[in-house]
Amino acid sequence: MKKQVLKSLKTLLNDRYLSGLIAGFLLLCLVVIIYLAFTIHASELQVVVHYSSFGTTNFYRDKWYYLLTFVIFVIVLAASHTVITYKLLEKKGRQLALSFAWLSVLIILIASALFYQVLKIASLS
Repeated sequence: MKKQVLKSLKTLLNDRYLSGLIAGFLLLCLVVIIYLAFTIHASELQVVVHYSSFGTTNFYRDKWYYLLTFVIFVIVLAASHTVITYKLLEKKGRQLALSFAWLSVLIILIASALFYQVLKIASLS
């Protein structure tokens, strides 16, 4: 197992552009986690956790710890997308791995924008 992990890291580190892109993606994930850690506050009030223009109510409320699922999402996204990028590099080649890594960066940027909007509404209650 240890040899396989070291071989994987060596393969990934040989491509500097891809390893830099993955490092940037992981750094971006860390920044989002730190932002969420400082923004989510415990409260007795129910907070708005999501909005929908479909249905009878537009704002849906839940307990404050529902917002912690955002942190779990970012952790799972960082771990799974890093492993998938490596597997794509190994099996399908550099171009597909690079495309997937850029898609990962785009996903975390869109998710952080959504988190910001939801937390902005949640802080009003």
